[in-house]
Amino acid sequence: MDKYEPYMASYEGETMDKILPNLQNSEKEHILVTYDECIFYSNDGKRGVWAKTGELLLQKKGNGRSIMVSEFLIKACGRLKLNAQTIENYPNIPQEAHVYLIPGKNQEGYWTMNHLLEQVKLKAILIFEALFSTCIAVFAFDNNSNHAAFFQMHL
Repeated sequence: MDKYEPYMASYEGETMDKILPNLQNSEKEHILVTYDECIFYSNDGKRGVWAKTGELLLQKKGNGRSIMVSEFLIKACGRLKLNAQTIENYPNIPQEAHVYLIPGKNQEGYWTMNHLLEQVKLKAILIFEALFSTCIAVFAFDNNSNHAAFFQMHL
């Protein structure tokens, strides 16, 4: 991130006051857009149960049904999504960048590189450009094998 820092705003104090970078006329502010995904299971965290003394409850095998959430975050505004004003100005752009998937062989399949590329191209970039038209997005992805996909977009 060091090469982008001179172009990025910083935030200070308990109220996280935004301090703009000192840019020259032709330079644009860079905004960090982080990405991650997580799977939530219906049996998450159910380690103990209440039972009568001497009785054992049968525990479910496995984690149960699940949902996968894929999301982008920005320090300045939280989740990457349009605000009320931007929704009015850009009615044809998705309102939020998140994606939900019910993973599994007999469900919606599994999260792949193609899902991520579609989310980036058809949601995240469009929403970012609507919100921050004069800025440059710096996307940061975690270390998932799907993120090893390199792609080039022609805007």
